[in-house]
Amino acid sequence: MAKPREIWVLPEINGSDAEISKLSLGLLSEAKSIAESVGGTVTALVLGDQTPDYSVVLGQYGVSSAYVFNDPALKYFSAGAYSAALLAKMQEDKPWLLLMGHAAVGRELAPRLAALLETGLVSNCARIDLSHPESPRFYRFVYGDQLYQEVVFQAAPTTMLVTMDPRVLNITPVARTGKVRTQLIEPELSPGSIRVKHLDFFPADFQTVDVAEADTIIAAGMGAVTDELLPLVEELAGLIEGSIGTTRPVIDEGKIPRERMIGQTGKVVSPEFYMALGISGATHHVGGIQDSGKIVSINRDPRAPIFQNSDVGAAADLRDILPKLIERIRRAKSNGEIL
Repeated sequence: MAKPREIWVLPEINGSDAEISKLSLGLLSEAKSIAESVGGTVTALVLGDQTPDYSVVLGQYGVSSAYVFNDPALKYFSAGAYSAALLAKMQEDKPWLLLMGHAAVGRELAPRLAALLETGLVSNCARIDLSHPESPRFYRFVYGDQLYQEVVFQAAPTTMLVTMDPRVLNITPVARTGKVRTQLIEPELSPGSIRVKHLDFFPADFQTVDVAEADTIIAAGMGAVTDELLPLVEELAGLIEGSIGTTRPVIDEGKIPRERMIGQTGKVVSPEFYMALGISGATHHVGGIQDSGKIVSINRDPRAPIFQNSDVGAAADLRDILPKLIERIRRAKSNGEIL
């Protein structure tokens, strides 16, 4: 009987994390989907200096086993420390696929591991065709996400390394959870071998945090980015510590940076609170906000499609409502009604 294909997944979690990120849950879901397609098993990799027990949440996403790497040098992410910890186990087990997110950890760690293992890497992958598991086809965005590039390994590598585009990951817990077999590994990393060390930690700035990870988003459409209104949008976002998002037309006008675009062709978001200002509600934008907790919309057109997808909506002119809303929030904060 052939050995099941082993899919390893590196969710971005360790002992210093208060909770598991949406990116990590999306990676676990993707790994489970791949395993089901190729008849494989999923092993999660968790690194830290005193790692909590994540077996319950891992089981909820179809993980059958986990390798927990514990060492003082793994308290915070370091590509040198992580690769040193993982290398020996990867050379020993030779997993079929190692899946990471195309984010802070994956972008730095994956190329280093690929070089050490002398294997191939598909970065920023958007889709995987597993109709022929012996020769998977990987697709990544190119030319500003307008086209796909198809990548196929010419020869079967020992391990395929893939970093997934966070925008394509969906969070899908499994219907039935199982027990996760956990193996503790203590790599005993030499401090002298780690060239880059963690010195300090700075909390994420709500103004610069990736909108895909933001808890509060103020999204400005074409109706909210005039020279008169955009400063008010920024002031409102500052008051409630919201990350600014936007739509494709605003990006095309160069009003807000491209990495802030939300929608099916931008970033899929799931904040606790989403406020849409001057956004009509085109299908490709609404498709990117459906997992939001509370959606509040303001648009002067009472027939705007965005209202059909909102929990609360106001048909009003932003020039009238934004100054009053800002003043009300300022007064509430100064009175201690809100923090």
